Amino acid sequence: MAISDAVVGNLTTLFLVAIAATKAYGLAVGRSFSGTCVLVLSTLAVGVILIISIGWDLSRKARSAVIANDHSHEMCRGGICWHGVAVKSPASQVRFRLPQHGN
Repeated sequence: MAISDAVVGNLTTLFLVAIAATKAYGLAVGRSFSGTCVLVLSTLAVGVILIISIGWDLSRKARSAVIANDHSHEMCRGGICWHGVAVKSPASQVRFRLPQHGN
C-alpha cells in the first residue's frame, strides 16, 4: 500500500488531529482561534500532508522504474505483452464461464 493511500484512507482522523492540535496550541499560548481559522489551518495541514505523501510515492515509483528496469515479469506472445504476469500462468489462458440459465 502506498503512503498516499494510507493518508487518503485516514483523512477524517488527520482532520481531527489537526483540529485538536490547533485547539491545544491555542490553549497553550492563551489564544482562542475562531472556527473559521481552525478549519482553514486544519485543511492546510492535511493538504500539505497529502501533497507530501503523493510526492513521496511518485518519487519512489520513479526511482524504482529507473533503477529496476527488470523485464522478468513480462511475457510477450504474438506482439501482446502482459506486464506483471507470471510466465507459468499466463493471463491469456484464463477463461470465464457464465452460468447457464434453464429456459
